[in-house]
This record gives sequence, C-alpha cells and structure tokens, in this order.
Amino acid sequence: MKIEKLFHKLQAFFDTEKHKKRRHVQELKKILLKLKKKERKIVHALLQADDDCLIRHYQTELEIIRVQRKKGIEVLYHLKKNQKT
Repeated sequence: MKIEKLFHKLQAFFDTEKHKKRRHVQELKKILLKLKKKERKIVHALLQADDDCLIRHYQTELEIIRVQRKKGIEVLYHLKKNQKT
C-alpha cells in the first residue's frame, strides 16, 4: 500500500506535464503578488497626489493593474480547478 502511494508520487513528480502546470501556477502567484504590491503603492500615491493630471495618470494605471490582476486570478482559478480533476 505504501509502495503504491510512493510510486504514484514519484510518477506525478516526473510527469513533465504536471510539473509544467505546477510551475506555471507558482509563477502566476508570484506575478499576482507583485501586481498587488504595485497596486497598493499606486493607491497610496493617488491619495497623496494634488495635481489633476497626475491623479488621472494614477487612476489609469490603477485600472490597468486591476484588470491584469483580475484576469490573472481567473487563469489561476481555472488552472487549479483543472489540476484537481
């Protein structure tokens, strides 16, 4: 019984397709974390800004980052969902 479990774990580890998917998920998580940090910095800068042109610039940049994060989270969700099946 234990040998079978170990064999399945080794097989999953050496299966390149699963390994690629797992690595893709890890990289996506790193990117999402960077985007979240960048979003926080821009929100903070937006609250400190006085110039209308600068405020519009920050708002546009913030919208872009939020769309990127939303899309990344959706992709991550689908990758994890497909990984479990």
